[in-house]
Amino acid sequence: MYSVTRFSLAPSFYCPVYVISDSEMTKLKAQQHQDELDSVVDQRKRLEDAYEKQRKHFLEREKSIKSELKAFAPFVSNPVKETVEKAVEAIKDTAKKVVA
Repeated sequence: MYSVTRFSLAPSFYCPVYVISDSEMTKLKAQQHQDELDSVVDQRKRLEDAYEKQRKHFLEREKSIKSELKAFAPFVSNPVKETVEKAVEAIKDTAKKVVA
């Protein structure tokens, strides 16, 4: 009926089939779901840790840059502020001339 030559000429996608009971299948599915849940929880924890590390790094960097900017503030001229100060002085001079 089935010869060795016929089996050897059969397609190469032959795979063994395993038969298990419904209760074993349920246990297998439950175990697979539990493994996937454990993996998801682990990944979420790692992502949260990485986020917190990055957040702390950026906050520290922001503080550092702000302190450096405060140190440079006296040396950096502000053209708008200077223009306003000159305008105020000019108005004061004009007001003094008008009153006198």
